[in-house]
Amino acid sequence: MGSAMSSGPDFVQGANGPLRRGDRVQTQYTIEEGGDGRWYRGTITRLYNNNQAKIKYDDGDVWKGASMYIWSLSGPPPANQAQARPAMPAVQATVVQGTVVGGTVYLPEIPPSEAAFGNEPCCPVCNENKLDMAIQCGHRLCGTCLRGIHQRSAPCPVCRTPISQVIRIYN
Repeated sequence: MGSAMSSGPDFVQGANGPLRRGDRVQTQYTIEEGGDGRWYRGTITRLYNNNQAKIKYDDGDVWKGASMYIWSLSGPPPANQAQARPAMPAVQATVVQGTVVGGTVYLPEIPPSEAAFGNEPCCPVCNENKLDMAIQCGHRLCGTCLRGIHQRSAPCPVCRTPISQVIRIYN
């Protein structure tokens, strides 16, 4: 039936400890390599004998490279990542439709999300609810998913633009 293929090692050494297939990880797309300097998360799909790993990122991209550049999400974070996102003191700000003027982003009032029916466009995150919120990059999603994304201080789930403006859409 053909020759048996090697499945690769059980683990490889990552930047902050051992990495195994299925581990949640992150890598930085550095400015030096033409990237945007942001950290991208994904899951290890394969390990190789030459201390390399293959990652499927949450946005669907795939990368294979040296494991020394891969950081496990269950291990300590990179020092420069902690510095890149300093804790912002709570600042009282004037909010205009979710836009911050001089402080932290505060969400406008978000009513409970409604289920999308038939051919109605639905949220790209949960694929269930109506699109009732928009962010400054133009992408739309449901308020339920936006709340979760905002609590994690995560960027837009579609294009990864940091969220700085939120607008309620009335359907």
